[in-house]
Amino acid sequence: MAQAQQQPAADQPIQKVLVTGSNIAKIDAETAMPVTVMRREDIVRTGANSVTELLNTLTASTGSLTDIGGSNSFAGGASSASLRNLGKQSTLVLLNSRRVAPYALADYNEVFTNLDSLPLDAIERVEVLRNGGSAVYGSDAVAGVINIITRGDFQGVQLKATQDQSLKNSEFRTRSASITGGLGDFGSDGYNVLANVEVFKRDPVMWRSVVDDINPAYGEKFSTVAPGSGRMFGDRGAPSSFSYPGNILGYAGGGGPVPGCTTVAAGLCQYDRFSRFQAIPEAERVNALVSGKLRISDTVDAFAEVLLSSTKTTYQSAFPTYDSTAADTVWGNPVTGERLSFTSLSLPATHPLNTLGEPAGLRYRFADSGGSEAVKSSQYRALTGLKGSLNQYDWETAVGVMGSRTKSRGRGTFSASGFKQVIGDYSQYDADYTPLDPNFFNRGYVIGGQNSPEVLNTLFPEYGYDGKITQTFIDGKISGEVAKWGDRSISAAVGGELRHEKFEISPTANLLAGDIVGNGSATADAKRMTGAAFAEVNIPVTKTFEVTGAARLDKYEDFDAHVSPKLAFRWEASKQLLVRGTVESGFRAPNLTESAQSSKFAFDNGVVDPRRCPQALALAKDLRARAGGLASSDPNYALLNARADTVEGDECAAGVFSNVRNNPDLAPETSRSATLGLVFEPVKGYSVAFDYWRIERKDEIGLKSTDDLLAAEADQPAGVIERAALSSDKTFTAAEQAQYGVTTGSLVGTSGMFENVSKTKTSGFDLTGSARFRTAYGRVNVDANATFLTDLRFYSTTLGGYGDNLAGRYGAPKIVANTTVSLDSGNFSNALRASYNKSTQLRGDFFDDSYTVEGCADRGWAESECRVGSYVRWDYTLAYRGLKGWTLTAFVRNIFDHRPPVDLRSFSSGGGGVIPQSYEDVQGRSLRLTAEYRF
Repeated sequence: MAQAQQQPAADQPIQKVLVTGSNIAKIDAETAMPVTVMRREDIVRTGANSVTELLNTLTASTGSLTDIGGSNSFAGGASSASLRNLGKQSTLVLLNSRRVAPYALADYNEVFTNLDSLPLDAIERVEVLRNGGSAVYGSDAVAGVINIITRGDFQGVQLKATQDQSLKNSEFRTRSASITGGLGDFGSDGYNVLANVEVFKRDPVMWRSVVDDINPAYGEKFSTVAPGSGRMFGDRGAPSSFSYPGNILGYAGGGGPVPGCTTVAAGLCQYDRFSRFQAIPEAERVNALVSGKLRISDTVDAFAEVLLSSTKTTYQSAFPTYDSTAADTVWGNPVTGERLSFTSLSLPATHPLNTLGEPAGLRYRFADSGGSEAVKSSQYRALTGLKGSLNQYDWETAVGVMGSRTKSRGRGTFSASGFKQVIGDYSQYDADYTPLDPNFFNRGYVIGGQNSPEVLNTLFPEYGYDGKITQTFIDGKISGEVAKWGDRSISAAVGGELRHEKFEISPTANLLAGDIVGNGSATADAKRMTGAAFAEVNIPVTKTFEVTGAARLDKYEDFDAHVSPKLAFRWEASKQLLVRGTVESGFRAPNLTESAQSSKFAFDNGVVDPRRCPQALALAKDLRARAGGLASSDPNYALLNARADTVEGDECAAGVFSNVRNNPDLAPETSRSATLGLVFEPVKGYSVAFDYWRIERKDEIGLKSTDDLLAAEADQPAGVIERAALSSDKTFTAAEQAQYGVTTGSLVGTSGMFENVSKTKTSGFDLTGSARFRTAYGRVNVDANATFLTDLRFYSTTLGGYGDNLAGRYGAPKIVANTTVSLDSGNFSNALRASYNKSTQLRGDFFDDSYTVEGCADRGWAESECRVGSYVRWDYTLAYRGLKGWTLTAFVRNIFDHRPPVDLRSFSSGGGGVIPQSYEDVQGRSLRLTAEYRF
């Protein structure tokens, strides 16, 4: 990894190069902007097997969507990039300096580039502009720009095959293969054609196969099967009384397993829920790139490029459960806006399986639901253009079309109409939640029995989304010397772009009708034209000091024109010291899901209800204390613990619905950013760079957060926050309401529309260093990179100001760093890499009382457990090139087999104290073997 490109040798002609962040080619690659360059050899040393993995090695990279964790998102099956904690919509991803079509499904309101559609082996280098780039590239380049440059003038054929497998649990396995071919020497033949095809396959991993290797620290905190055993869930796994064929339980005692259960323990039918908890989804990808260039004359070249991609990700989900005492599930009808509710009712006394003579509770798992989701996506980009020179000017123009299609289909959630048809009407019941229908659960679906495909398809129909994006564009630019400043040249560039885009998101009919219980829905159908004009000028004020100014005007249909200016300077204070800095204004235009016709019914998960969570924690603590006084063979032992988990989850990690509509009156998000840096090279081959950065973003498009709304609930207009009546409370009985001081009904949901509601400011500095020297053992390269986060604040409408500084809080470590030391000796190349993340608190912003030291103590966690510890991971790469045409590479990830630090918050809120959230905890050390042959 480097800050600047290598200088040419003395006998080579000096060529100007175009670096990301500018439209003016220059001899000096170390520009006024902080740019990180990752070349092919750097990419190999990271051990990355995909573009997503590669970009995650950047110290400025912050958590974003991945296809591994996308099963519960609106945009499953895709991965995105994010820089500076500003989200995936504020990081612009380019391929050969031009945009790539966004993924065809928005992640709620976020539109982004799918990194999984980009071929890794076709990459020559990656250039990362670590500050705003809107003055050059337009919308979205607020936090930075990632420009992926593919190979040029490649000749010959390269075959490559890779297998990656965990040495701790062999279930973690990926395989990839690629073929790259190039024909023609552009310098002598006047043409070159490059073709690359890359295939990738990742095996699925279920938690059942690896659960015994989970860090025992989680078991000590969350185990309800074998407390103190030192293992996660004792010897059985994680048995649940929500089982198949189920349990029928009397409200005053009595009852037990449904006949036919073969896994009875503690007097109840049990189910191994880990058999359906997925750690890694299956993935298959095929990416292809074909590019070519042709010399038409001494001054004109033609070029063309086609990118094709096909991806498929398959998610397995937990089978749905039924609990007669569960809180109502609330969602809505996207067409009418009607609030819908599903109520779990008792099993009637007349049901053939109910032998208690009175209505009873049913604990059941629909193991025949077929819970799964498959997401298939295709993407393309085709462009062609001309470039050349005219006198002292260089010019380029291109025209192209791009797009993507995505189809997601899943099963495993009730159809509201289907439930009424084959089970019964859940909306008709008496004051004790007993169904008025005497044939409830006896209308076609057989509890624990064989059900026909017709019944199952009626109860669990297929549902999902079809997304489609198309864009066409034409662009052009010209650059060159326009005047003299003394004996120095003033260079300038001007250009423009026209783009048409269309975005459609269509849910299946059952989603659009609100027929899938508890599921959100998103729709979009819009199109627009955009146009842009830009200019840039570089003035060498003195031989050592230059100034660059740039501005871009973007006009989006239905929005006022927006101008993004930039000013940068570069000063060679001495041969060893370079000083540089930038100031820039950036923006992000509202995307079509935010401003044009669209609607969203969604769920906000992990919500802490400040008016009920403290009481729920107290009740859960008492329930567990009561269970602790019973023998583990007593059925009430498991029931009390299960109820404690439910009480805590429903009130302290709740899922509430959110009804959101588009807003045509939105204004663009705007930003101001600044950098100031030093590059010091005391002697040739040794350099260090320091860059301070600061970004302030305002008019952010979004919703007032649920946390903010709840923190000021009394001030909200009617209808913004919806709660159930206290009389219908399913978490607390009437006696418990009085005992624990519960005076408010359970949280149901919120309503609103997209607004320019917030702002963010963040700052820090990047430190990079490199060394190149020779020893008796070979050539040594040292590259070190670190990002220090000093300030990260989000505006709170509740406070009327910024919240706490989140640097060092949950998800925002103050220091992220990596260092790579490589040794090239003869036919061998070695690289040792260390990656470091500094410890963080579990607490988020000011309203996050549940994870303060006091909040952790209420959960029974020590102060030392109320944080995520620091972590260092060591990787090693060995490459051998002693066989003609062959390169054999071994990459060992996590060579010391260190576990990631314990994260009790993630396990508690994200996994409900049951589902692990980090597959790295059980993946351990892994080995990647690569064989590459070139001829």
